[in-house]
Amino acid sequence: MPNLQQTIEEAVSGRPEAYESIVRYYEAFVFSVAVRVTLDRDEAYDVTQETFVRFYAGLSRFRGQSKLSSYLYRIATNAGIDMVRRRSQHPVSGNDAQADLLTVEAPQTAGDGLDTGEVKKAVLAALEEIAPAFRTAFIMVDLEGRSYEEVATDLGIPVGTVKSRVFRARGELRTLLSGTFES
Repeated sequence: MPNLQQTIEEAVSGRPEAYESIVRYYEAFVFSVAVRVTLDRDEAYDVTQETFVRFYAGLSRFRGQSKLSSYLYRIATNAGIDMVRRRSQHPVSGNDAQADLLTVEAPQTAGDGLDTGEVKKAVLAALEEIAPAFRTAFIMVDLEGRSYEEVATDLGIPVGTVKSRVFRARGELRTLLSGTFES
């Protein structure tokens, strides 16, 4: 976004069109973060809205010491984790529309009997069982291919914590998926 600092200063001074331009510029980015954390498109819309509400409330505190995208990433991740926690306290049945949120490519031979849709469904179900903090780190590192350092910066946590969360997520996934695809 060109002239970001100026746009932020204008938004802080009360110009709603400056804030709106920030929202328009970053809304797709924030939504994609929300989808990865919640694994639910409907909840991701709510998380996106919550992210921008929280951003607006704390706009005057943004010092520019980190990139705005990193700052929004952190807010969206935390809002998504909060949403997932609320959902786990009040569970509702999921639907099959969530299956397209995760792309898993598995090598397939004619005789192995594995269906990519089955793999996606099993991995998605297993990911939903993992704690949101572990799931988020796992998705960012293993599915998005980001470095531990990038993830640490975006989440505002030490690199060692990211490594630990990814390790724990992998272990939980291994346990949850063990025996799932055996004939």
